Amino acid sequence: MEPTYSDLYTHLKKDPAMETYFSQLPGYIQAQIRAREHQPASLEDLKRMANESKQVF
Repeated sequence: MEPTYSDLYTHLKKDPAMETYFSQLPGYIQAQIRAREHQPASLEDLKRMANESKQVF
């Protein structure tokens, strides 16, 4: 089971895979994820949110 955290910046500092994935996303998707009330708690959550954002555009 992957670790969970309460905010995006904490996740990125503690999970290099999450940081790498997030930094490779287009800026508009990063902005959408940052703007969400609930931040991703794991790499899996981050990927799901990124895919949801891609479907909107």
